[in-house]
Amino acid sequence: MDYNKSYDVGDFFATGSFDIKCDPILYENGRITLDYRIHSKCHSKDLSEILSFIQKNYRKAYSQVLAGVFSAYRNNPKWDVWIEEANNFLRIDFTEKEELHPYIGIPTIDLAFCGGKIFWGMTFSGGTNKLSYEHGFCTVFEQEKLLVLADSDFSLILKWWDYYYTNGNILKTSSL
Repeated sequence: MDYNKSYDVGDFFATGSFDIKCDPILYENGRITLDYRIHSKCHSKDLSEILSFIQKNYRKAYSQVLAGVFSAYRNNPKWDVWIEEANNFLRIDFTEKEELHPYIGIPTIDLAFCGGKIFWGMTFSGGTNKLSYEHGFCTVFEQEKLLVLADSDFSLILKWWDYYYTNGNILKTSSL
C-alpha cells in the first residue's frame, strides 16, 4: 500500500451478512452471523473470495483484535468499561485478552478495494461496545495482517491513512 496516499472510500456500496465459524468458548455455538459493509466498488468474484478468506481466518483475526485491545487497555489507565448494573464506567483489571470479549460487542465487517489491494476490518460500534470509547473502535487488516486499531471509523481510517497508520494507530503504542 502507498502509505503516502489517502483513500476515499466514502459511502457504502453494498451491505449483507454471512456466517462465520468462531471460537466456541467465546461464542456459544461456534458460529455467528456477521453483517458486512462494502465501501468501494468490487466484482462479485473479489467479494466472494474475501468473504471466504474472512470465514476461514476470523478466529485468528479476532484473537489479534483481542490482543491489541487488551494491550492498549492495560496501557491506558483512563479506559474503563460500562457496567450496566452499576450504571457507571468502572476499571476492570483483565488478566487475559479473552475476558474482553463480552465487553467489545459483535463486530461489523468492513471491506474496501483500494489501490489494487483488499482491506477489511472489524468495527465495534459504540452501541454494543462497552469500552470507554465514545463511538467504538475499528481495525484494518490486509489479508491476515492487522495493520491498524483505532478509535475511528473504517472509512475515515482509509481516507486519512497516513495519520492513522503512523500516529492514530493504537497498535503502535501497544506491545503486541
